[in-house]
Amino acid sequence: MGVYDRLFVPAPSPCPRCGSQEDLVIQFHFGDVYLHKFRVGDTIAWSDRAKGSPRTGRFETPGYPEWCKQCGFDPEGFCLVQFDGDVIVGYREATEEDMGRFDW
Repeated sequence: MGVYDRLFVPAPSPCPRCGSQEDLVIQFHFGDVYLHKFRVGDTIAWSDRAKGSPRTGRFETPGYPEWCKQCGFDPEGFCLVQFDGDVIVGYREATEEDMGRFDW
């Protein structure tokens, strides 16, 4: 995947292995992609190394949940990071159908 950015959100549930409730961290590959740390409500940046291009309106891009920092549990599946223009407005778990929409 290369360099990415990270979205930090409150964990939707405790880690199934150890019970940790640390933030869920979702890696995504859109915008400036330089290991920036974002929260919902933040605006992403653009540069000459950016992935994708600025958009208007609402859209989603795939993201990868990171492993539990306490026990190493690695969740399966993907998330969708939700945008309204350049602003991160949320995230959700992705379905198989969702992931079929993206050009891998």
